[in-house]
Formats: sequence, structure tokens, C-alpha cells
Amino acid sequence: MSVQLETLFAQLQQQLSQHFCRQLVVLEGSFEWAATGAVIIGKHFSQRLWAGDNAPMSFTSSSFKQSKQWLGQEFDMVVINALDGINADSLGALSGTIRGGGILVIIAPPTWRLSHVATPFYQRLGRLFSSPEVMLIQQSQPLLLSPSVAALADVMLPPIFSDINTQRCCLTSGQSEAVDAIIKVITGHRKRPLVLSADRGRGKSAALGIAAAELLQTRTIKIAVTAPSFACAETVFKHAQLRLAAAEQTHRHQLHVGASRLEFVAVDRIVNEASNFDFIIVDEAAAIPAAILTDLLGRHNRLVFATTIHGYEGTGRGFEIKFKQRLTEKMPQWRSYCLEQPIRWAIGDPLEAWIFKALLLAAQAPNVRVIEAAPATVSIDYTVLAAAQLAVNEVLLNQLFGLLINAHYQTSPNDIQQLLDDPNLTLIVALQAEVIIGCCVVSKEGGFDPELAQLVMQGKRRPQGHLLAQSLAAHLGYAIAAEQHCYRILRIAVADGFQQQGIGTQLIETVLQQAMNENIDYIGTSFGAVSELVDFWSHCLLRPLRLGITKDAASGHHSLLCVKPLSNAAGLWFDDAQSLFGASFSCQRVEQFNQLDSQLFFKLYADNVQRPLNYGLSQSQIEHQLDIFIEGGLGYDVVVASLESWLSDYLLQDDCHWHDDLGFAIAKILQKQSWFVVAQRYHLSSQKLAQQHLRNVVARYYSLSSQIH
Repeated sequence: MSVQLETLFAQLQQQLSQHFCRQLVVLEGSFEWAATGAVIIGKHFSQRLWAGDNAPMSFTSSSFKQSKQWLGQEFDMVVINALDGINADSLGALSGTIRGGGILVIIAPPTWRLSHVATPFYQRLGRLFSSPEVMLIQQSQPLLLSPSVAALADVMLPPIFSDINTQRCCLTSGQSEAVDAIIKVITGHRKRPLVLSADRGRGKSAALGIAAAELLQTRTIKIAVTAPSFACAETVFKHAQLRLAAAEQTHRHQLHVGASRLEFVAVDRIVNEASNFDFIIVDEAAAIPAAILTDLLGRHNRLVFATTIHGYEGTGRGFEIKFKQRLTEKMPQWRSYCLEQPIRWAIGDPLEAWIFKALLLAAQAPNVRVIEAAPATVSIDYTVLAAAQLAVNEVLLNQLFGLLINAHYQTSPNDIQQLLDDPNLTLIVALQAEVIIGCCVVSKEGGFDPELAQLVMQGKRRPQGHLLAQSLAAHLGYAIAAEQHCYRILRIAVADGFQQQGIGTQLIETVLQQAMNENIDYIGTSFGAVSELVDFWSHCLLRPLRLGITKDAASGHHSLLCVKPLSNAAGLWFDDAQSLFGASFSCQRVEQFNQLDSQLFFKLYADNVQRPLNYGLSQSQIEHQLDIFIEGGLGYDVVVASLESWLSDYLLQDDCHWHDDLGFAIAKILQKQSWFVVAQRYHLSSQKLAQQHLRNVVARYYSLSSQIH
């Protein structure tokens, strides 16, 4: 085989180099046969990486866990030893390290093609190995002596580009134009933000770094970079530093050039710290909740929002529709630029096409127009969709993941693998005209033995998975909850155009029916707490039991855990947990949740706190002080106990409804926000005006509460 492989890959390497594209090669057979072949093939490729076990001496070795650390580096050949399995995230990350003219080699067992042996995920990959973009070499079949060039027919060589700006060193004309567009956000008119979009490998983050470096060199400026994590923004800093010989990096999140600086600011801090910077860059903006991006629009005038078009970084369509609508309302002269030309491989690259297909990177949410064309009499069916059925139906699989990518910022390639292969997952879908318009992903958890449940409660054990059951035991002290069986709702999504029609509620009803059929004790979920989601889960009768003290770095919100008991056994601890949550939330309102959104505070307080604050004051004492306060006498500091007693009682009344003015009172009286903060948030120019506004608000609601009583 060695001579034939030598000849074959000598020809292939020439063709790939000429076309500046990449190829997927699958070696299907035993390890000894495949490893021997990989070493022979490797003679034609200089920079080689081996991911997985048993790397030959001629390759740089990497575990699958280390895959993401290679992003930003380049290889001519990457081998993935998948005989013991493959990690979908690793496959995506490693494919992105191969430059034009290189190859990705996957060593796979023949059993992936056998339905009675392989799992649905591996069966699907096995079928995709027969795609025209793939060179499949099987130990059981004779070797073809000429490489197939069919997949190279659509490849377009990139135009030659030489950047006349030697400081920038952009690699394509598109990247140079993107840098110009970014810089214009600073040099041009205010309130004209830029939305920069690109597929992977187009140099989007590099363009942000190049532009940042040029701005730092040419003016005194403070630039903030925010992203779901620093890892997402690391490329920006790397390319900025490459062009800043005089830069000082005292911290990995900061670059200093004289009085100028580039600084990474986490998502949960960027809105409050926006005024400290002259320019804000938001990388992977689609992965950041639209509410945070909208708040940022109200705090700053010079912004760039960069986002990956086909990727797992974010809420794709949520960004495209919801945020861009708000952008148009607030800053109608915003501009957009799309980087289309790949930098490290040719347009129409066969490997990119296969990775897009295998990892569903181009998956689109259901087309509302297509569904609307169906007869009006077509009903919506709610059903459990089996993984085996999903694995053989690419149309349904693409619909499902298009829906999940659009709706959830933390969807990743590994979710395909988990959904198809995890026996504890159940997928419930809403189907109309054979199109998935809604879905709910559920994980079966719990069932620990009493000893393990106790160890989890004591913080001595953390078994993999079972996040809901373990949280109730470890964070709330209910070991019995870990012994019982539960359903954790991981994801729920409804297609745009079908929301607010009860589809989400009906999906949860279907989950409840399925749970009762399996004698599940309780269902629950955890999500970034925002008012509309709290309303949805409350409507579905799931009640809060825990609010995370710190904000989730990716969502920018506190995580709220909600539960609905189904069995009598679960009801015994649930009532106790619910009353504890109300009491804890009331006590945590100042120290832990001082900055919680006041409308969210109102919902959680009004629905869960069982008793008002009680400082032993009589009703006549409270009324006497408030009457004087409303008329302009007695200061806030003197009547604060009466204000707290009255407001905490008023919020628990059935006739109490949300209003922004009520939020002002909550922020000051119950959350104890400073006068400076409440004045700023409610657009009052001084502390004196804020104090008078509080008297007016108290007068209005005190009158209403008196009528209620």
C-alpha cells in the first residue's frame, strides 16, 4: 500500500496547493493499517498534528481536551484518531487549524456504518463519509490510484492582495475595508454603530485587533472589548499586540500604549462601565442577550458589534431580528459590513463544506413562509421524536438545530452528539406540515442511592450530570430530591412567527404528561432570569427555589432554578423549599440582589415572599410617619423603617401591579440603591430631585394601598 499511497498523495497535495483548498480523508480500518497510512501520507505535509491516542513520533500530539488551544495556529495535516470515538467540538475546532493545501484525516472504524453496533451520531457521520467532498480509503477495498477532483470544481482561488498599509498587513481587501469601517465609527459621526459579520476563517476578530492597534497608535483612547468570555476575544488582543511594539501588557486582559489602553470587560459589567471608555467593541455579539446589547445602546454612541454568521456562538436569528430592530429604532444610521472571502483557504473549500454539513453550522430555523403556505386546517402535533429517527432525517435535524441555535446562545456541536446518543435525553417537538416549529429537550436525572445523595448534599461528591437533582441537594440541602427522579428541561424554543400562541406552554404540558407516564417526581429548569422568562415559567406553574448569587458570565443574568412537584413525595420538601426561597430572597435583597432589575425583583418578591417586613411598628406609627413624609416633612433616613414596612406589605397585595414608578420605590426603599444610582437610572439630574420624586411616588402608592385596605 505504501507505494500507492505515496503516489496518490503526492498528486493530491499538488492539486490542493494549486487550488489553495483542503480535503477530508477518511482511513477506515484497523489502527495499525491506518497509522501506517497516516505516516506515509504525512511525508507530503510539513506541519502535522495528531489528536487522540497513540500518536506516531513524526506528529505533534494532542488530546481531544486540548483541541481548542490550537485555534489560531496552523497545520498542513491534522489526524483525528476516532477509533475510540470523536468529540464534535474538537472536530470543529481542529478543522479550523488546517490551512489551504492541507488535509484532515479521520481514522474511523468500519462499525460506524453498522446500525446494530454504532450509535445514531456515529451512524450519521459514517453516512456523511460517502459525501463527494470526502476521500474515503477503506482497508477492505482496493485503493484508487488517482485522487478525485470532483470536489475541487467549485473552488475559487482568492484574488492576490497586497496591503499597501504595512502597519496593518491585512490579508484580503475585504479585511482592509472592514478595518476602515471599524475606525470610521470613531472618526465619523456619533450614533453610527457598525455591525460586522463573517463566517469562520474570514479574519473578523483579526480585523478588530488591527483596527484597535491603529487607534491606540494614533490617538489617546480607551477601548473596551466585551465578549461571552475572554477566550472569544483573545484573537483581538493577539492581533493588536502583534502591531504594537511599544505595548505594555501588565495583565492578560489589558494592553497599554502610553495613556491609551485596550481592555477586556466581562458581559455582566460592560453596561455599568460603558461610560469609562471612548469606544466599545462587542465580539460574538449574537452570543450576548439582546437586552444587554440594547442597554449598551443607551449608554454609548460609538460601538462595533461583530458576529459569526454560521456558528455556534449565538442566538443568530435572535440577533438578526430582535436586536437589529432595536438598533434601527435607537440609531437608524447604523452600518453593516460582511467579510465574505476566506483568508486561510479558498472559496468553496471542500473541507469547510463538509464540516458545515456534519456539524449543522448552516442550519436554518424553519421558514415561516413555507409553513404559512400550508392549509389553515393543518394542526400542530406534539410528539416525542426518537434519536434514531432524527439521525436519518437531515431535514428534521437541520430544522431542529436551526431552531436551537437561534434561540439559545450556548448551543455547541457537542449538542448534536448528546441529543442523538444520550439515552437520558428526550426530545419533544411541535410539528406543523412536517416542519418543527417548536422543541423541548429534557434530561432524566436523579435516582441516587441515599448514601450518594447525602455525600452530594454535604459537598463531598459531584457526579457528572444530574444538575437539577444535585443543585437541590447541594445548594438547598434536600438530599431526598437527589434520590427521587426528575426531568430537567434543558432547552425550549419556538420558531419566530409562532411565539405567543401557546406552543411553548403546550410543549411543557406534553413534557408533564410524559413525566407522569414515567412516574417522575418533579420537573424543573434553570435559566437566565429576565422578566419575560419568569412570566413564562410561572404560567407553566414552575416555582422559583433558588436564584444564583452571581451573574452567569455568558448570559449576563442571575440563574433562576424553578421546580414543579408531581408526586406527593416531592411535595413534602417542595413546600418547605418554596417558603425558604421567599424568606431568603427577602433577606438577600440588599446585600446579594441590590442591583437586580427592579421589575424582576417585583415579580420574585410579590409571588414568593410570604410575609412583609416587620420591625414591630404599629399601623398607626407607620401611617403617622408616612403622612408627614408625603407632605414634605421628615427625611428618608428617619422614616425608612416605616417605608420598608409599608412597601413590603403593599407588594404582597393582589391589586398591586407593576409600574416604572413603583420600580423606583423598590430600588431605593427595598434594594437600598444609592441616591446617585437611582437618580441616574431614572434620569433625574440631582439627589434633591430624586428625593422629591420618591415622596411623590410614595404619596401615589400609599393612597392606593390605603384604598385596598
